[in-house]
Amino acid sequence: MSGDGFAAKRRSEKVADTPTEQNQRSLLQELKGQAGSMAGMAGMFIITICLAMKIQPFYDHDELRAFGAEGATKAGFILLELVFILIFTALIIYLARKNMQQFIRWGVLGVLWIAMMYTLFPLVAMMLVPEAPSFTEDTSDTSEAYIISVEEGGANFFYMDDPYSGNGTLRYGANSGEIEYWNHTVEPENENYTSGMVQLSRTADGIIICEGTQWVLLDAEDGSVLDDHGKNCDLGLRYEFTTNAMDKTCDNKDTQQHQDWAINGDEFEPIPVFRDGDDPGFIDCSGWERFFPTPFNGAKILFVQEIGTEHFLIVSEQWAGMVEYPTEPHGMTFGTEVVTTWNMSLSGGEVFTGSTFGAAPGLNVTGQDSLILGTSAGQITSWEISDDGTVQEGISMHLSEPVRGLLLADCCSGGSNDLWVIEGDNLRIFMGSSLVEMPRSLEIGGDDSQIPMALHNVENNETVLDDGILMMEQDGVWSSMRYTVYQADYSMTTIVALVISIALLIILIVQPEWYVINTVGILVGAGTITMLGVSFVPWIIILFMVLAAAYDAWAVYKSKHMLELADTMVNLELPVMLVAPQRPMRGKLRPVDPNNPRPKKGLDETMLMGLGDVIFPGLLCISAMSWLPDVEGPMGWSAPVLVAIGTMIGSLVGYCVLMTYVARGKPQAGLPLLNGGAILGYFISAAIFIGSSAFVFDVSLF
Repeated sequence: MSGDGFAAKRRSEKVADTPTEQNQRSLLQELKGQAGSMAGMAGMFIITICLAMKIQPFYDHDELRAFGAEGATKAGFILLELVFILIFTALIIYLARKNMQQFIRWGVLGVLWIAMMYTLFPLVAMMLVPEAPSFTEDTSDTSEAYIISVEEGGANFFYMDDPYSGNGTLRYGANSGEIEYWNHTVEPENENYTSGMVQLSRTADGIIICEGTQWVLLDAEDGSVLDDHGKNCDLGLRYEFTTNAMDKTCDNKDTQQHQDWAINGDEFEPIPVFRDGDDPGFIDCSGWERFFPTPFNGAKILFVQEIGTEHFLIVSEQWAGMVEYPTEPHGMTFGTEVVTTWNMSLSGGEVFTGSTFGAAPGLNVTGQDSLILGTSAGQITSWEISDDGTVQEGISMHLSEPVRGLLLADCCSGGSNDLWVIEGDNLRIFMGSSLVEMPRSLEIGGDDSQIPMALHNVENNETVLDDGILMMEQDGVWSSMRYTVYQADYSMTTIVALVISIALLIILIVQPEWYVINTVGILVGAGTITMLGVSFVPWIIILFMVLAAAYDAWAVYKSKHMLELADTMVNLELPVMLVAPQRPMRGKLRPVDPNNPRPKKGLDETMLMGLGDVIFPGLLCISAMSWLPDVEGPMGWSAPVLVAIGTMIGSLVGYCVLMTYVARGKPQAGLPLLNGGAILGYFISAAIFIGSSAFVFDVSLF
């Protein structure tokens, strides 16, 4: 890569115009005379950036970024890149002055070969590696069967069969319903109450269900009733305590080692243990009750899980929190809220629309658990959960459509969880700690309802990894999708890319025609743009561009060492510049000898532009594609892609202004105008297509 930003034209058919002749020629005449070169240069400019945009999805993954996902917002790393450019420039000039051109030649060719491989590999893969086969969805013969809870790992799940018939049945099963461990008929204690959906929680003693009229504890092994309370509740819980935490229950019973709780609406109230016949007598536990804060709603609970021995994690439609079990009365003050170690709430119309719990993607399934929540606004956030009740924010993703379903489950018995997401109408699968998305999607359809998912693995004798069968429930109807791990073979891709890159280098060394130089230069430029563009957020790239433009102006107009660097590269016929002849040239590109300005046969007026003039605007285009919120723009286009195009158009405007100076025959610092145009194009297009979120990045030095 060359960091120079330098634009100039070279004349080789006649001696340079005298000042009188230059004054006689108008700017318009100059531009008209150079129209062919300018159009050719603009075409190569566009091709290089568009090629980088084409291969960007191949490298838009955390493990392929120069400094990882965390380094994308660190300004110190981009300053380090600038330092490397300065060292590279100084080293080239030093070696040139010491007549060590061969060191320059082979060293630069090695660097260019690596950058060229970054472009050739994905291009060859697009041609040789077939796309993964698409998913297909099979509808099951079910109706009125609603999944209400999926256990950690995704294999086992609870569902209500025909819940609105009067006496619904709670079933505990696996393997897409092929296995049923047990079932329990839900019979309301109040004969005037028609049973509907139940909410359940798992405790050390079993499964607690609430259906409105009673609190029931079921044996987790066979579904038999172990305990019950005639208590209206939306959700039931049981706190297993030790004498160190709690001496007696709320009704002063010291023969029990648990305290049962019920959630009704926003109230969290204890259930007295003592109850004899129809008249249990007056038992006052009113000093123990707590209240959940607004906007918690006990009738719309997505998830509940006991954490350690003293806390439970609960997610309602607009509120989530890590709640401490009360161990003593609070007094007589009405409205005392629950104590939390962590909580969050949503406002306005945004709601939680998906939740899942388990080991984070890429971690061993026995690792630390995480809670992952999805919202109607398309936000996905994970929270690392510790047994002591502490919660720490983890990964975060912003999707363009509402999240309708989430599941943490191992797709193929690979030893770690993957994240399954239903975004709008599409199923998406993210694997590994860097959440690499599988290149396949399934259109789910249906309304905007939430979609619970369960997954079980099945053996596939043809692959090392197992297949997976994902089951989805939507409005009581089940469907399934069989997932087969697709293992792309890139061995031939590597060989072909190596052969092409080596062949191009040999041709460049043996016959460095202008079109060979341009071909290699475009490939090198696209690879460099992509490598750096996916590695930094736009604000960091903009900082890089501003500093590089200032340096370029100083190096061209003040110290003039950029001109010396450009002549060195041209003399060595290295593809760190793009060459745009006015008409096709019949000969190699050579600088004019000022001591012998005779025309060289077949050569014509030529325009040169350093690769840096293309690379820097391209960086901002690729950064926009990689880091801006993935929302839909006009005509169904991705908004980040539209911003990238707007950025490129802005740089082309800067290019047009630059050409008015170059047409006069004077070397110009290209980056101030090109980078300035690109940055202006980014600001305008980002404001139009995305809004304020395009300018919000948590940038720091290190």
